[in-house]
Amino acid sequence: MRYRPIDVRCPACGACARFEEPFEFFARAAPEGETRPRHAWGGWVVVERFPTQFRWSPPSTSGQFLRTGGGDGRRGGYPVLEYGLLRCDRCHTQRRHRLDWPADAYWDFELRGERLWAWDREHALAILAYVERTLRPSRRSPRLRHVPSFFFGARVRDEVARAIRRRLAGG
Repeated sequence: MRYRPIDVRCPACGACARFEEPFEFFARAAPEGETRPRHAWGGWVVVERFPTQFRWSPPSTSGQFLRTGGGDGRRGGYPVLEYGLLRCDRCHTQRRHRLDWPADAYWDFELRGERLWAWDREHALAILAYVERTLRPSRRSPRLRHVPSFFFGARVRDEVARAIRRRLAGG
């Protein structure tokens, strides 16, 4: 399972940085020619993406599955999008980072006391395109499912579009 980096606010300089998952998980075998360290974990093959910063250690629970949502680890499995590598091109920060989502989101918008966020620039563009449509299909797309309906209402549509466009133009 390959992960796309997500955009986060750099804690050092406030610029747009990238958060990357430290491991890749493959259901049967790693791709041909893969030279990075790999480990068998139940039915998974785990590849270390950044072996100098992150060494694979299986979770202490017996559950061999991937999970999201944080927590204290008692639920079992490996928590994706919790710990990873943060890289900032502006200040050259590169370090281990515990993701605090959506507080770490670089593409976030506060409108009328509600918070809208996007994983990356492309996700913000997808939200903008959907907001600006007059005839909208259902929001079955994984990239739109998390967006609260409030942001798609006719009363705030123009305000949401302006906020996203302004942010896209500035960063």
